[in-house]
Amino acid sequence: MSSLGTTQIEKKESFRETNLPKVDYHCHISITEYSDPANPTVIGVTREEFLADLQEAGIDKAIVLSDPRTSPEQVSEFVKADPEHFIGFGYVNPTRHGAADVVLKQRHDLGLHGLKLYPCSDGYSPDDTHAFKVYEAAAGIGMPIMFHHAGMPTAYDLMKHTDPAQIDVVAESFPDLKIVLAHLGYPRVEETLYVTRKHRNVWCDISWPYGDVNHPSFLYMLWRDLLVALNLGVMDKMIFGTDYPGVRQRPYVDMLLNLNRYAPHEDLRIPMDKISAMLDVNIQLLMP
Repeated sequence: MSSLGTTQIEKKESFRETNLPKVDYHCHISITEYSDPANPTVIGVTREEFLADLQEAGIDKAIVLSDPRTSPEQVSEFVKADPEHFIGFGYVNPTRHGAADVVLKQRHDLGLHGLKLYPCSDGYSPDDTHAFKVYEAAAGIGMPIMFHHAGMPTAYDLMKHTDPAQIDVVAESFPDLKIVLAHLGYPRVEETLYVTRKHRNVWCDISWPYGDVNHPSFLYMLWRDLLVALNLGVMDKMIFGTDYPGVRQRPYVDMLLNLNRYAPHEDLRIPMDKISAMLDVNIQLLMP
């Protein structure tokens, strides 16, 4: 379980306070953790532990994602017990027959707000036309879709299914579909950020994009990639996410507060108001 070694970091900045709730847009009830790809481990949390972690970090709400291991039914049951703090996302393989009807049931019967899709794990390209009925159904009911949009250190998760050029097709074909690209699209970060710039309906979350979250290079890489986002003018489309419980909210928040540690010049600092907006302002169009 990650700690992010916050004892070596000194806070020097603070977030801007707003009346909007702060949100972690990328959480799980349990997660397979790949810090050591040869020895993956499953980490799970109780609702009580989840709430305690949110409170410690000053986070008001969390998006809880379904996946091939954690069913939409499980997520629905989890979030319905505390709708003040938790919002659920469903899951389908959109290339399967009847998947669009399943999407509607997950919204209307299970009360789930969005979808999490896993093209690389399920073995399809996002721009596969067999998936288009699901995109159409989600767009029709205002259901955001989050794509797992990063490499996975497992043999069967092919990186050809995380090509930003495929998202470019989907975003152009479904301009009313709200798309969130998880994990900054790592390792294709710059292409992912450019797709985010090109399409008004695409956002990008910063949840656990790299490898060893405890190594100082993690903070440097996050500063570097968000500096690219700043240059491209898309910091207002970056949203906060952790990949909890693989990464806990408090150390990730602390890391953001120290994001400019590696800036060699004042001109290369990322404004703290833009970092702060990732937790609340930028997320508004994606919330219920």
